[in-house]
Amino acid sequence: MQLVAPGEFLNGVVFALFLLFVSGFGLFLFGELHKMCVITEASKLGLVSTVMDKIFPFPHHKYSFNLTHVLLFGILVALLSMVHHPAQDVIRADNEKETKKANRKKEAKSD
Repeated sequence: MQLVAPGEFLNGVVFALFLLFVSGFGLFLFGELHKMCVITEASKLGLVSTVMDKIFPFPHHKYSFNLTHVLLFGILVALLSMVHHPAQDVIRADNEKETKKANRKKEAKSD
């Protein structure tokens, strides 16, 4: 039995690079949101600005992230992507009910 499929290495590398770009871009966008709320538009937003500054306290009100943050956020996104959502079970149960009803109707017509 083969534990590792060498043909899937390229898929893993492409997924990992895509995930790193997505997580880095997500952190960058959050940094821009933080800068807009806490620094640029602070006078217009009022209470929202102070709440965001209290929730995310950064030194000198400057948001910064590095490769470690990108990797950890990427791992978090990957783990959350693998979680089984309960809606999948509901859809499956509905489909099974519909097929059972269809089978009963077919059996009733054939009798």
